[in-house]
Parts: sequence; structure tokens; C-alpha cells
Amino acid sequence: MEKPGFPTPCKHRFPQLHIHGQLYTVPQRLLLLKGENTNMRFMIKYGKESHLQQIIDGKIRFSPSQTYIKIEETQHNKGQGDLLEGKMKLRIERARIHDPDTDKLIGILPPCTMLFSIQDVNNMPVFCLSQYNDDDITSYIDERNFSIALANEKTECIKTDFPDATHALIILEPDKFVNDILHIQQHCIFSDKIKYYEYDINPLQMYMYLATGQTELQKNTPLSMTYENRYRHLLCKDMSFSKQQEYRFIVLDELITEASFYTFSFTSKYLLVPIEELSSLLDICL
Repeated sequence: MEKPGFPTPCKHRFPQLHIHGQLYTVPQRLLLLKGENTNMRFMIKYGKESHLQQIIDGKIRFSPSQTYIKIEETQHNKGQGDLLEGKMKLRIERARIHDPDTDKLIGILPPCTMLFSIQDVNNMPVFCLSQYNDDDITSYIDERNFSIALANEKTECIKTDFPDATHALIILEPDKFVNDILHIQQHCIFSDKIKYYEYDINPLQMYMYLATGQTELQKNTPLSMTYENRYRHLLCKDMSFSKQQEYRFIVLDELITEASFYTFSFTSKYLLVPIEELSSLLDICL
């Protein structure tokens, strides 16, 4: 029986996934996919108190990534919103376009800046929050006893980028939280921190990541961006967003056009505080 507020799983759109050079078959059970170790100390989700309470109660809201494009389009809020969500800039001086099957020359492009995206990427469900590490700990005794206080520039950035947010849900056991979400049943979910690049240049590391899943530059390597790996476009953002220190969860086996609630078990210890308290010293004892 379908649980209230739990989206009905759609049919898998691809039977296999290439993740970091490995081939996975998507089964009917859960496939856990987690990015590199981020050495996280805590996570924070910003929002209205009632919305954050829903997460604590085990209801997490995923939105299609196109939501963030519309926020900047309609609200002119580049922070929570991003016109380049799921897109890639490419500056070219000259480019030759060939038919991939016959290698016949189709045309030659003059110098220009192009925007690329991949089909369906902006209908993939995403959930975003911020992740913090040792740099945001002001007093450390051991891994279960420490104090946190965000720098003013970070709290001011959050207030500017998320003007409707009144509270902060501080997740004190981020590994537990990540695993809780990855254990949402009947879905294939990938999670990783956002990688930030200078979009006004051609960042080779970003193109390498989009094509191979690795940021290390490889010489004489053909770069191919595929439909099955389109989720990587949602893990790259312009450097102007870097103060958000974003971490994302992406549902790989479902497409949505409106926000959907997913049911999960919230097991991490947490604090729910007004945003203003983030600049004060918060003592943590786990």
C-alpha cells in the first residue's frame, strides 16, 4: 500500500549506470551511491521552522532541478536560484561539427559561448543543504564534544540567498543522515558535495568530471557526456555560489515536474535554532 506523501516509483529509465568507471545494474531494491568522503562535521538545512520540522518527522521534500532556474527567472534571486542549473558553458574560438556515424563535416561554428544541457536533467529530483567541516568548528575537544559558530560572511550569504529562511536545522551526525536518505526504499539515489568552477572560462576539470566522474586531468582522453551520467551536471556550479558549501542528493531513477515528499527515517542528532543563533557559539555534546 502506498504511503501518504510518498511518490509512486516510475519505471526505471535505464537498466544500468556507469558510476566512477564502474557498471551498476539498477535492481528493484535500493542502490546506494555516495560520492567522495567530504570529512563533514555537520550539515545545515535552512528554511522555515515548519518545513524543517517535516524533515525531522521523516518527510523530505525533493524538487525538480528546474525549480532553481525558475526562482532566478521569476524572483531574480541568484543564490537560491540559478539560471545555469544543470547547464554547462562552453567558450569556443572555432569548432567543427561532424556526424558521429559517418564523420561527415556538418558545419563550422564561429567564436561564441554555448550553453549545453542534457535531456531530462532539469526534471531530476534534488534535495540540497549545506555541509561544514573542521574550518567551522571554533573549539574542539573530541569528535563528540566541540563548539560551532559560522563566520559572519557565511551567515550573511545564507540570509541573502535564502531570504525566507528563519531557522536552521543543524544535523550533527551527517553520515547517519546521508545513509538515512540513501536508504529511501525503491529508489536509486546519489549524493555528493557540489564542485565549484569558474564558469567564465573553460574549466577543463569540470569537463573531465562531467565526462568521467573524476576531476584529475587526463591527456588524450575523449570526453563523452552521456544520458545515464547526466546527474553530474547537477553537481557543478559557478564559483559565485561557493559560500553555500552545498551538498546534494539526486534521485536517479525518477523524473518529476513538481516537488514530491519522500518518506525516510531521520536518526541523526540535531539542533533546530533560529538563524540568528548561528553567529553565536553553540556547544555540541553528542
